[in-house]
Amino acid sequence: MKEGLIIKYYRERAGLTQTQLGEGICSVTHISKIERGHTQYSSEITNLICKRLKIDLIKELEKYDMLETKLHEWLDAMVKQQKEDIELIKEELAQNPYLHFSETKYFHSILLARYHLMQGEYDKSKALLDSCQKAWNTLDRFERSLLEHLWGIYFLNLQNCKEAIAHLRNINPKDYNNHEFYFHLATSSYLMNDKVKAYHYGTLALSHFRETNNFKRILDTETVLLIQMGTNDLCQFEETVKQYHTLIKSCRAHKEEAREMNLWHNLAVEYFAKGFYSEAGEVYKKLLDQCEVNPNPPLKLSAIRGYVHSCLNLDFYNKQNLRSLLDDGRWLAEQIQNKTYQYVFYMLDILLEDKDIEDYYLFLEITFLPHLHELGNNTLISLYEKELFQYYRNSSQYEKACRLAAKYFEPLIH
Repeated sequence: MKEGLIIKYYRERAGLTQTQLGEGICSVTHISKIERGHTQYSSEITNLICKRLKIDLIKELEKYDMLETKLHEWLDAMVKQQKEDIELIKEELAQNPYLHFSETKYFHSILLARYHLMQGEYDKSKALLDSCQKAWNTLDRFERSLLEHLWGIYFLNLQNCKEAIAHLRNINPKDYNNHEFYFHLATSSYLMNDKVKAYHYGTLALSHFRETNNFKRILDTETVLLIQMGTNDLCQFEETVKQYHTLIKSCRAHKEEAREMNLWHNLAVEYFAKGFYSEAGEVYKKLLDQCEVNPNPPLKLSAIRGYVHSCLNLDFYNKQNLRSLLDDGRWLAEQIQNKTYQYVFYMLDILLEDKDIEDYYLFLEITFLPHLHELGNNTLISLYEKELFQYYRNSSQYEKACRLAAKYFEPLIH
């Protein structure tokens, strides 16, 4: 079968018909059956055909067989986030003539979708994933799990946690030895505010990354686990802050700028959640400065939101500077088609420009919270529902306040 595909490829590249290739060697029918893998053939015939095509069949078979190995190497480089290796293997694969018609073509397409995701090219990634989804019935079990994994990563990048988890839960770990997907399940569960599952999946991911000596991803997973251990106890929170700084030092020692930025972001979120708006603002500002050196669109959007919101809570800020930041945020959110942050910056603009506060809470209640519920982003839901609860209480809308509060008490009652 492989030999036939190789012969067909080089025949077409040479501009020969089957009649021309078989002339003096064998019949057109025999050439056709060889190319389709429907007949047995002697080494004498294949040697004559390859001589006419000017190819070494053994070397060509090595190239063909190398594809799957090289694709697994590319996946491994992506999981370990080895940027130089990722680019090098991508170029090597591009030089392989059998890439787009071998049995591994969908394996390559799914990995290429991941590559585009890493570049922030969401449209290119989705087009490839959609194409592979249409070929679902032709995928093997590993490729199906890989596709589910990539859909999970794709939706996680869009902060659509419900869709991400729906795909990630379809993965069978027995068919799919890349247990990195547990990390993405942990992250999605955290955003859904399910700390138990986030911690469970996080420990599975940590075990996998330790077994595979993946130091970078060990740091990522320890960060997720650290978030799950957050507490309202101020004494313990001080210990949590120390742990963050310890991980940040480890990142600096290994020149892991992107991971350091993620840690600063998570620390800022912790400060904001505890009501330490001054400390949160300082860390968010540090993160914004780092985003200028090492661009990270999703992180920058979150940092703009956090910094502006922290400043507004402190009621001490330069209005023009915040207005400029919101303009940057709106533009970036539109560029990467992030509806969540388009809504966030619209609401922050209402607060910054001292517009009718009723408009802010009406938009929060009617538009923004239903949007968050659709995505399943319980971390932001919790943040904004608490804000809405305070508004209901302060404006004497006690019935609405009670209905909202009941959501958080019902799990305790049952």
